[in-house]
Order: sequence, then structure tokens, then C-alpha cells
Amino acid sequence: MTQPTQFTIEQEPQPSRVRYCVLGWLCVAATIAYISRNSISAAESTIRGELQLTVQQMGWVLSAFFWGYALAQIPTGWLGQRWGTRRALTLYAVVWSLAAAVMGLTGGLVSLLLARLLFGIAQAGIFPCCANTIARWVPTSRRAVASGALTSFMSIGGALGAALTGILISGITWPAEASDAPPQVWLSPISWRIVFALFALPGLAWAVGFYLWFRDEPAQHSEVNAAELELIHSDLPATGPASATPWLAILSNRDMWLVCGQQFFRAAGYVIFATWFPTYLQEARGVSTSMSGVLTGVPLISFVVGGVLGGLIVDSLWQRTRSRRVSRQAVGVASMLGCALFLAAAWFVQGAVPAVALIAVASLFASLAGACGYVVTIEKSGQFVGPVFGAMNMSGNFGAALCPIVIAFVANRGSFAEIESPDWDSVLLVFIVITLAAAVCWMLLNPNGTFFESPSKTEKTA
Repeated sequence: MTQPTQFTIEQEPQPSRVRYCVLGWLCVAATIAYISRNSISAAESTIRGELQLTVQQMGWVLSAFFWGYALAQIPTGWLGQRWGTRRALTLYAVVWSLAAAVMGLTGGLVSLLLARLLFGIAQAGIFPCCANTIARWVPTSRRAVASGALTSFMSIGGALGAALTGILISGITWPAEASDAPPQVWLSPISWRIVFALFALPGLAWAVGFYLWFRDEPAQHSEVNAAELELIHSDLPATGPASATPWLAILSNRDMWLVCGQQFFRAAGYVIFATWFPTYLQEARGVSTSMSGVLTGVPLISFVVGGVLGGLIVDSLWQRTRSRRVSRQAVGVASMLGCALFLAAAWFVQGAVPAVALIAVASLFASLAGACGYVVTIEKSGQFVGPVFGAMNMSGNFGAALCPIVIAFVANRGSFAEIESPDWDSVLLVFIVITLAAAVCWMLLNPNGTFFESPSKTEKTA
């Protein structure tokens, strides 16, 4: 009896998932960088007391990182595009890790300023390199989620850095069973110098692993199959041959200034948590050093949730509407206005925990705009993502550099001289003003086109 002919249908091979691993490496880098970067916030009052510095001097120390970070953005972004992320980001991770350890060896204002400045320079190339990698490894329809994940892991690192530093330098004790007995020590206090040295170790380990595994182009990675390569390139625009960055056209474009402006104000608002916020909680809300580190982590965790949520919202709106006005600009405006509203509510709350809860909701709103800013910059930069993203991030870090100085000045009631009882309640007022300024930038920004197109051509872009 003749057997029926068997037909088999060959299934298309499933895309490999190396792009997700690449994003994972970048997120881990962001986490490690922010752990060491934010560790100084919870230790600020301890360092100030040990080194006998004034509030104003510590304002300059806290801002020194951001001056170095801002000024090195374009050079490190250019080097990252020239060398490739694999070599450049590995170098940056090694240098910033060593610089973190050096901060623990400082003995006064000048050495601490220089160490913090070097640390900022070393970390400057992280996010230009990450943006360049997202542009090469992630399709347009998923860039907001990737960018949101990156900003979320920054906040995870920031929260861990503040909380771990506050706990390590204060120690952990449990009340004894007998009321007249001394408390039981579970973790003895550790010097802030040793804490900084410990935070240098993860970056060195990451640099070794990243260099061995990562490749700059998807086609160069042995684990990327043809299906994933086709998926990655499915909606990436053709970039053409490399050419010199058209800085004259870019810097004469209004949208470039507006995207830099929103980054300036958003970064200034975010950096409050990395600088004066624990001191604000200690001085204005009356919490302990260890508790201030833990409470500082609460708004930063909100940034984690908001970063991922913002990426999902932006990508979802883009897939539904194909409108950059709706999926980028509208989300940015709503984000910053919502943040300002909840910050204003926190102003009228007396208790530390309710105030931090409202500030955490404000932080969640603020973080929704993170993915918007990253995606708009990547899309409007064309083939010049590295240096242009560096310029955008540079402007943000000018805001971050100025913010600690401005807050110290406002807290000292408009004086650069040290006063007996600074007004730390004013921190929230500064936060509200800069958040509203970021909202105005988003209202005026056109997310369509590129930074080097004429306005008439940009307006016609969908």
C-alpha cells in the first residue's frame, strides 16, 4: 500500500536575543556608575564635618563632578564614536573606578575638589556611548523602552549608592532586650574612605567582562543570527558614509537649544537627590543620617519605575499614532507638569515620610520624560549620535553643576558666607521652579526632523 507523502514546513529561525544582553550590559554600567556617583550624597555631612568644610565649600565639591562631567561630554562622545563603544566605554569604566578610590584618599578641600573633578571627567562618556550603541543595536520602535530602562538603572544605582553609604558609615544596631543594656551591634560603622574604595571594585570587574563579550556592530557578534540582524536593521534609517559633524547647522537650530534646555533643567532637578537631599531631610525634616540615606532612595526608586513606564508609554503611543508630537512631546510636557504639581503638594506637608512619598510621586512623573529626551536626541541626531548626544548631556550637567551651588546659596538666604541655620526648606521651591522651566522647553520643542534641517522641512516630517 502506497504511503501518503509527508510534507514538512520549515519554520523560520527565531531571532537571537543578543540585543537584550547588550542593553543589560549598558544598564549594569549605569547602575555601577551611579552607585559610586551618589555615594557622596549620604556621606556629605560626615565628610564636611571630618574635613572641617563649610556648606558653601561642600556645594563646590558636589558640583565639581558635574563640571568635569559636562565639559568632557563632547570629547568623550566623539572618542566613543571614533573608537567604538567597546574600547571607549571599557576605558571610561576603568578610569572612573580608580578615581572613586582616589576620593577616599583626599585630606582637604583642594584634593577633594580635584578628585571629584577627575571622577566626573571619567564618567562623561558613559551615556554618549550608550546612546550610540542603542542607535546601532535597537530598532526605532523599541528605543524608548531601551532608553527608559537605561535611565531606570541609573536611579537603581543612585538609590543603592545613597542607601548603602548611609548604612555603612552609620552602622546597624539592634535594641538590647534589657532596657539598661547597650544596643547590639550588627554592623559596625565603616569610614567613608573605605566605602568609596569598595564602590570602585564593581566597575573594574564590569570593564573586563564587557570588553571580552561586547562588539560595536551586531554583525560582528558571533551570537547574533541572521534573523536578529534583520530585525535590528528593519527600521533603522540609512546613515550614509561618515562625515564631519555639522556643528554650525546644529547649534543654529532652535530645537537643539530646547532639547538641551529641557535636559539642563531635568538634570538639575535629578541631581538634588545626589547632592543636598539627604542634608535637606536631616536639617529640615529631622531624620537621622542612616534614615536620610534610605529615604533618599525612595524617590530614586520612583525614577526606576517611571523610566521603564515612560519608555513603554512612548513606544506604545508611537506604534499607535506614528506621531512624534504625541509620543514624545506630549509625554514630556505632561511629565514635568505632573512633577511640579506633586512637589507643590509636598511643600505643605509637615512629616518627613508623607513629604518623601509625595516627592517620590513627583519623581515618577519627572522620570517619564527621560525616555522622551533620549529618543528625541537620538532621532534628531542622524549619524552624529555620539557627539550630539554628548552636547545634550553636557548641557544637562551644566545644570547639575550649578544646582548644588544655587541651593547652597538659597539655603544660606542669599549669602555665600556661612550662616548659623540655613533654610533647607527652600530646596523644594528651587525644585518646583526648574521643573516648570523644563515643561516650557518641552512645549516649545519640535520633535520632528533633525537638528541640521531647515525649519520648513522639519515641520513637514510626520
